[in-house]
Amino acid sequence: MRKHTIDKSRVELLHAPQTADIDGVSLLDIITAECPTLADAKQGRFVPSLLLPTADLQTCFNAIRERFGRRRIVEYERELITTPDGGTIGLDWSPPFAQMAADDRPIVVLSHGLSGGSQETYVQLTVQRLTSEPHCFRTVVVNYRGCAGVKLTTHVLYNGGFTSDYGFALDHIRARFPGSPLIGVGYSLGANLVTKYVGEQGDECPLRAAVSVCNPYDLSASSDAIDVPSFRNKHVYAPAMLLGLMHLYRRHRRAIEAGPIQFDAEAIAGIKRIREFDDLITSRAFGYQDSSDYYNKCSCAQFMPRIRIPFLAISSLDDPVCPENIIPRDTFRTNPHLVLALTQYGGHLGYHESLSETWYPRAIAEFCAAIFNHQQ
Repeated sequence: MRKHTIDKSRVELLHAPQTADIDGVSLLDIITAECPTLADAKQGRFVPSLLLPTADLQTCFNAIRERFGRRRIVEYERELITTPDGGTIGLDWSPPFAQMAADDRPIVVLSHGLSGGSQETYVQLTVQRLTSEPHCFRTVVVNYRGCAGVKLTTHVLYNGGFTSDYGFALDHIRARFPGSPLIGVGYSLGANLVTKYVGEQGDECPLRAAVSVCNPYDLSASSDAIDVPSFRNKHVYAPAMLLGLMHLYRRHRRAIEAGPIQFDAEAIAGIKRIREFDDLITSRAFGYQDSSDYYNKCSCAQFMPRIRIPFLAISSLDDPVCPENIIPRDTFRTNPHLVLALTQYGGHLGYHESLSETWYPRAIAEFCAAIFNHQQ
């Protein structure tokens, strides 16, 4: 069984026949030469921990670790910025400015997943890798409205397609560090948001490159996958994801209900599915007709053909939240700016090589370093 797992652990790179040129070198050649975790004959593979051999264990270990073993891995310095409509976004910089003075070094901008923030271990592990030798990049995590202890100062939170706040944060970062090149990284719902933004911006995108990790691509299909009747969906994934959303809503309920939108408190109290949350809260708060309208307009796959910067996506074939059939393979085969790193294993935001080592922070750091090296 273990030999079978190792035999199927190679990373598959999906891309156009001819990838985009970056400073005279193709994107694929750069990844092949400088990203061994993705492309090396021996290192270009993900082998799950013996203790976490399945997609469910890979995925659920995140929740177990967050509940019982969360620790502060990196140190942040928080900066609060105010959007034109009075919203508050928390920018968590690492290392703090006392440890890394202002200069023109590259900056990696990270966007968390559903109801998450800079405190999530998967974010911290990536920050740790990016800020350590040999890279020593500056990083900043964008904590969206109401997340990670950021006070909600408007009647709306955020959603998977609310790219105006992300763009506002990038404008602020660029104004503060005008000489620093930027790369964006997004996880899960944050990956959908970053991808949508990059596609919307097209040739005008201020990022040098972007990385998407465990992207749902199609919000409706992902929601449907979680609603498929099964023990794990009914008792694990759906309740856990909904719990985070409802906790966010209840924490900021007073601010949300102080706005002009009328919410059905009785119906909200009976929410059992994520789609119901998006019907009763997200779509109403943001002016969508219903959850289907929200999903259709905010799913990032439709924006990917317009991406014009180097773009790396990391997805696993056994992701229980973002199933393989919704990965837009044809877009990866036709847009020369895109490369999909597809693994057989990993679950959703899992990729645990052991109980203490996670695979994708290394892949992200190598890709960022390669792009920064070729875009001086």
